[in-house]
Amino acid sequence: MNYRVLGSVMAAAAIAFAQPVVYVAQEINKAADIIATARKAIGGGRLDALKTFSVDASVERNLSNMRMASDVEIVLDLPDKFLRQDTPSGGGGGMMIMAGGGVSGFNGDRPLQRIQGGTGGGPGGAVIRMTGPVSTTTGEKPTPEQLEQLSKAAVRTARTEASRLMLGWFANAHPAADAQYSYLGEAESVEGKAYVIEVKNADNFNARLFIDQQSNLPLMVTYQGPQPRVMTMGNPSSTAMSGGGGHVVTQMNPSMTDEQRKKAQADAEKQIQEMQRTPQPMVDYVVYFEEWKTVDGIKFPFKMRRAMAGTTTEEWTVNKVKVNPKVDSKRFAGES
Repeated sequence: MNYRVLGSVMAAAAIAFAQPVVYVAQEINKAADIIATARKAIGGGRLDALKTFSVDASVERNLSNMRMASDVEIVLDLPDKFLRQDTPSGGGGGMMIMAGGGVSGFNGDRPLQRIQGGTGGGPGGAVIRMTGPVSTTTGEKPTPEQLEQLSKAAVRTARTEASRLMLGWFANAHPAADAQYSYLGEAESVEGKAYVIEVKNADNFNARLFIDQQSNLPLMVTYQGPQPRVMTMGNPSSTAMSGGGGHVVTQMNPSMTDEQRKKAQADAEKQIQEMQRTPQPMVDYVVYFEEWKTVDGIKFPFKMRRAMAGTTTEEWTVNKVKVNPKVDSKRFAGES
């Protein structure tokens, strides 16, 4: 649906996930009321009692000339844990999107993926390098302070992604985000009207949640983020991508010789360092939530789609959802 924002009536409320509401604005409670109604439609008391949750999905990504398919598992252990595991399932030579061997997430203030300098290998010839506030592609060993910066950046990135998804699933950001909610007004399309809720926190998280006025279910989440950049190098060609999630992935053509591979990696290092010196342009993203089904008393969207600047870049097909499953705590041990 294409919505245009009609109103701009501001009201702020600080809402904790499945916790009593604490109001910032005492006389205008519209954001809190809308979210409470949405959560009732999604699952009511069953949703409020949610402690653990898991999602298994098939995800297809399309970015420039790069096509990737993977199986994605997401595990929530509330209030302070989130895990995402990406496993290549064909397409794109088995390229891994997430740094740290396909694992990202956080346990409290600790990232689940390994944070280190230099390079790491991935399946299908993918070479993964962490980027962000500190460059680690120069071969120099990062200082403890730099590693701490990278660790905090990885946690911030994972919390942001978790919150964007959970807004569309449960009408609440991840509790670790400590978000505030404001009512912006209404949005309208030929299909109907939606409430628009702005969601922010002190760590620069900012998104808008659209809730359908008829079903009271989330329709979409919009936000601004860095535009991924793609490079093609060498012959046979290899590809490097700088994403908005604090990582760079270099996809090597499997037919390359060792000499060609080394040259392509050197070319990638140069271009990655150049990219780090140039800020990525910010673009508009939309995540759509569709085909809601009830699982164990909670409604959940079994189709999701992410679009960047009006072009679809990800399509999710949910295969399985588990409500309050038993979760092995060792999965959140992580390495930092």
